[in-house]
This record gives sequence, C-alpha cells and structure tokens, in this order.
Amino acid sequence: MAPTGPAAAAPSQPVKAVKEGSPRSQWTTATRWNRLAWTGGALVTAGGIVAATLLVSAPRPAATLHLTAAEADNQVRELVSVEAPLFEIDTTTLRAYGSYRGLEIWSGVNAFGSPCLVAVHRASGSLSDARCAPAPADLIMDVSSSGDGFEGFDGLTGDGTIRFMLRGDTVDAYVHLMSEAD
Repeated sequence: MAPTGPAAAAPSQPVKAVKEGSPRSQWTTATRWNRLAWTGGALVTAGGIVAATLLVSAPRPAATLHLTAAEADNQVRELVSVEAPLFEIDTTTLRAYGSYRGLEIWSGVNAFGSPCLVAVHRASGSLSDARCAPAPADLIMDVSSSGDGFEGFDGLTGDGTIRFMLRGDTVDAYVHLMSEAD
C-alpha cells in the first residue's frame, strides 16, 4: 500500500550523518560550560579588536609639552596677576611646559586648589588665555585666533583654535584650523 497525503508528496531524503571530529560535531557534543567558554572568548576577542581600533583611530596631539625647570619671571607673574585676576592663580605655583607656536604654556593652582593653564604670548606681551578646572575634571584651554588669524603664532595661518590639555606632567597641543570654505 502506497502512502497518501503530504508524506507521499515529499520525496524521502536520507539524513546526513555528522562527520565525527568536525567542528559541528564538536559543538553539538560540547557541554554547556564549553559552549559558554567559547562564546565568552569570542566576545572578549571582539571587544579587544574594537578597543584597539578606537585607540588607533583617536586624534593625536600636534605636540606634547613636558614640564621644564624654568621659573616664572616678573613678566609672567605680572601678566597672570593683572590679566587674569578672577582666576586667583597663585603665581608662586606656576610651572613651565615650554612653548608651542610662540605661546608659553604654564600651569599653576588657584585659591580654590584647582589646577590652571595659562598661555603667554611674549611677542605681544599679553596673556592669550587662562583656564582653571576642579581636580577631577579635564583641564582644557582653547586659544582662538578670534577672526584675526594665527599669523602671529609661528607659521600657522588662517582661523582656528589651538587646544591645550593638561595631562599630569605633560600638556598636549591640538591644532584645529578651519577650512577655507567655512
């Protein structure tokens, strides 16, 4: 007697045997803990690849300034006291990080115990900028061309910003120039 109905319409297909020792057979016969270990390892590897990609693609500073042994002279102390009185920076705490594009970078501590950054432009005899931030915050100071361009800053031309970031005993400098189309 021949089968009738849906079973009769479908041709019989042989069941393929899983070859012993193949990755599929190892996965199907693995214990639950082995599967979890493989899955966890794959996730950790993927996370490592993502972290490495983010580290490699992060913006790099144009320069890193290191702490120097230079002492603040009368001009620097006077500029900080006269041109940035609201920051209340203690001039005895000023430490030099050298110069970048004609700007001397100094750090100090204000009356509230917060670290501060100061940019002195000796060529013009002025304080370009000063910023303070409480200790857990990142200390960032942006020196802008303010529409006048960077012609006075050793070789930079155009409008933009130089960002200085205090990182322990170093200051990273990032240059951000606006394109001509802006």
